[in-house]
Amino acid sequence: MAQYVFSKSNPILGRGNYHAKHTMDGKQQKFKLVEGMMIDSSLPQQPSILATRGDKHDKDRFQTTARDIGQICTEIENKFAPANATKVLRFYAFFEENVDESSSELFRLRRTMILFYLRDDTIEIIENRTANSGLPQGTFLKRGKLMKPNNAGHYRFDDLFIGMQFPIFGRTFKIYSCDEFTRNYYAENAFDLAPPIDIPKDEYTMTRDQISKLCGGDPGHFYGKKNSALKTFMEATLGNHGLNGAKKAKFLANSRKVLHFECEYDDRQKLYGDLTPYSLNYFLEDDTIEIKEIERPNSGRDPFPLLLSRSHLLKQWESAITDEQDRGVEEPTPPEAYYNESDLFVGAVINVYSRAIKLVDADDYTRKYYQEAWNLELKPPIYTPPPKNDKKKPPPPPYIGYGTEEDSMGSVTHLVPKVPKKDFIKMTTNDRKLLRFSAKMVSNRREQAARQFIMTFYLADDTISIYEPEQRNSGIVSGKFLERGPHKNPSGVRYTLNDFKIGNELAFNAYKFHIIDADDYTKHYLNIPA
Repeated sequence: MAQYVFSKSNPILGRGNYHAKHTMDGKQQKFKLVEGMMIDSSLPQQPSILATRGDKHDKDRFQTTARDIGQICTEIENKFAPANATKVLRFYAFFEENVDESSSELFRLRRTMILFYLRDDTIEIIENRTANSGLPQGTFLKRGKLMKPNNAGHYRFDDLFIGMQFPIFGRTFKIYSCDEFTRNYYAENAFDLAPPIDIPKDEYTMTRDQISKLCGGDPGHFYGKKNSALKTFMEATLGNHGLNGAKKAKFLANSRKVLHFECEYDDRQKLYGDLTPYSLNYFLEDDTIEIKEIERPNSGRDPFPLLLSRSHLLKQWESAITDEQDRGVEEPTPPEAYYNESDLFVGAVINVYSRAIKLVDADDYTRKYYQEAWNLELKPPIYTPPPKNDKKKPPPPPYIGYGTEEDSMGSVTHLVPKVPKKDFIKMTTNDRKLLRFSAKMVSNRREQAARQFIMTFYLADDTISIYEPEQRNSGIVSGKFLERGPHKNPSGVRYTLNDFKIGNELAFNAYKFHIIDADDYTKHYLNIPA
């Protein structure tokens, strides 16, 4: 079977027929800089002042770099620039337009502005926009040269003057005024312009002026909303999507950035007034303010979280009550009338609808923001110190003897009485453990001093009982002298085990007892030597 052998120079495989070039294939410089001018090297070089035969044999004649071209001196170029390159003459004119579809007017005067560019003698006509006119206004005539009637050449600046009839494409414009620069330019060129001409008023304009006077307004003043939401929406639907560019840029740059301040409202000078804490949030994205009330436990106040919902806060809110912005007869409130970040700092007092709110502290982010943006270091916190509580807690009422004292105190300390808690561990550990002491009554009478008693201390609940044993021929009935229970000393403190020591005197119900001895179990429990 025959085998196909492919050599390295086989063009089918694309191998062997490639030879690397070692020559310079980069694109050569096409221009040369001579006397501040660039000369094309591809064109035939003719002997001239700028390029001589000797210059053509110069090896470095085409070695001009892009850096050299960028450093061309502009003085030579400015020397040949037109003297009136940036000068524009401005004239004010109007033309009469017939109105056939209205019964209230026969014609209407439309004001325009004529711009004459001295650089190339071109003319542009712009009609100023009138609010709520319903007319397509703006650029009336694009910039270009206008020919005079009967092909007498194009208009020049000396052809325009105040009071002239200016025919343009079937409409006759009458120039009635100009700006100050135009008047000075004509004076420098030995032309005197006439003074401004009064504009006649049409029936529609006079009717609108009469309505404004009846409503108490100034006919020469604009009372409409310049930046109303409806106007913005309608212009956006017509294709103008670049409205409020600065507002949008501010929103994107400061989105979710909030300045936080701690506030206080001191109303203690009034009846039932109080020192109420608040927190203020300032949103940098749209300069709105939100004030929240800080809820305190057991304050006795109903939970009312918002003092001011998120909105723009006016500095002088009283004047906003009588304006009529909603009806469109007042100008929009300027931004300076609202509180902004420059008005907020620690120690500032702002008026929130007749409430003097004092800023007393700021968080770490707010302090850092003012340090970086305003180069301002906020003051340390200046909280109002709480008033001294001079009210003393009244003592509990005396125990009247019904039930236990702990049970009665439950009605004093709790609105709904609770069962007193007992130490069950102590009760189970010391159950049936009794300490007995023998005592005598302290008295000046001989028969009373001879009486003997047994005092029992119950370790389970620290209660005390006193029993008088029988004595023959004493004439005193023996038995229980004091019921078991918690008893107190004359100073109102309950007796404890530490009070029961041999040799101590204890008082129970105005009777004094002197402890003289104890039983063996008590001595062993209290480590008393026998």
